[in-house]
Amino acid sequence: MSSSDFDFLIGQWAVRHERLIDQFEPGCTTWSRFETVAEVDHILDGLGTADQTRGILPDGSPFAGYSLRLYTPETDEWAIWWASASHPGVLDDPVRGRFSDGIGTFIGPAEHDGIHYLARFQWLDTTTPNPVWAQDFSFDDGATWAPINWRMTHTRLPVNP
Repeated sequence: MSSSDFDFLIGQWAVRHERLIDQFEPGCTTWSRFETVAEVDHILDGLGTADQTRGILPDGSPFAGYSLRLYTPETDEWAIWWASASHPGVLDDPVRGRFSDGIGTFIGPAEHDGIHYLARFQWLDTTTPNPVWAQDFSFDDGATWAPINWRMTHTRLPVNP
């Protein structure tokens, strides 16, 4: 693990989102699908990355999100924060973790409408042309995890000369 763990993500991406309509309804099986474009850059002399993603949701409304990832060498750990235009002025609490055997796993406390849970972000297939980010939740402090409720599949965009 090192500050180069997210180097695979640097650049521009077409991102296919698959997100459950209601991530907090155990029986929900209806997925929303939409596309965005993300641009990811190194920050702080390589000790972090930041990205912004933009697109249009199926209902025609805009989608804008921002991720900040910071590496702490002393703990050999990453922290990831998320913000979106759908929740102005809010920077979500970070998830924290690391890569092991090619999978990045990052977990942190979260809250939605008074419901406290753990959020888990995982980076999968990071050595392939289509890295995948997946999110799931635990409502019992990590003993079990609900099925994935949001998946983003990335496809690198060509570099403009």
